[in-house]
Parts: sequence; C-alpha cells; structure tokens
Amino acid sequence: MTHLLFQFRLHSRRGAAGDSVSVDVRNGEQEPWQALEPSLRTPGFRLYLLSLLLCQHHDLVANAAERHLPLASVEGILSVTASADWMIEAVDGTFQVRLEAADGGPAPELDGPGRAFLERRMKVCPVSRNLPGTVTKAIVVQAA
Repeated sequence: MTHLLFQFRLHSRRGAAGDSVSVDVRNGEQEPWQALEPSLRTPGFRLYLLSLLLCQHHDLVANAAERHLPLASVEGILSVTASADWMIEAVDGTFQVRLEAADGGPAPELDGPGRAFLERRMKVCPVSRNLPGTVTKAIVVQAA
C-alpha cells in the first residue's frame, strides 16, 4: 500500500527581541524544504496539517509558561503519514526546546518531569484530540 509522507519544520524564537515563528514544508524525505507561506492557494490538507503543527507549538509554549519555563527557542519537526486516500495514519513530532538564561546566568535545564508534562499536554491539543483514535501519535520534547 502506498503511503504519503508530509513533513513540517518549525522555527520559533521567543524573548526580549520579540517572538517569531516560521514553518518549512516538504513532501517526502528526499524533497527540499520550502518556506510555507499559507494563502488561499494552499491546499486544504496542507493547511489542516499546519493547524496540527501550530496547535502542538501553541500548547508547548502555553504549558511551558504554566510551568515557568522561560523558552528562548523551539525547533520542531512534525512528520505525518497518510494513506493513499489521504487518511492520517501516524503523527510523529520532535520538538527541541532551548530555555532562556536569566540575568546572565546559565540557562535552566529541562528536567524529566517538565519534559513529560509538556509531552502529555501537547498530545491533547484540540486538533490532535480530534484525530481518529486509530492514528498513532508520538510527540517528543527534548532539550536543545
């Protein structure tokens, strides 16, 4: 059976210089990355997958703030496998988090319980929760 692979790469910066988010996309692992600039011409399925990525990122940022984790940046890769008839089968995301140093000191560490909390909360973002129960979801948060 033929499967389709969609990959999104997220770059997020936070802090005193301001917040920014950019997303690149590619179809399959051999295609080059291209900047994703959504428009009315963007295919609907790609927009749907983008909403999944941005929902994951939003929950990561919101839950890091809840835990008082000062995010400096987030780098993420979201891979989505779909069947030949465009049904999502698996979502696999890896997000690398860099924390901001306070007052010129060393950056705090992202500990195991903090990482587990973020992963657990990201798996239940509203877009992710609305995927069918048959979809395999793997979300990993790592320290950069």
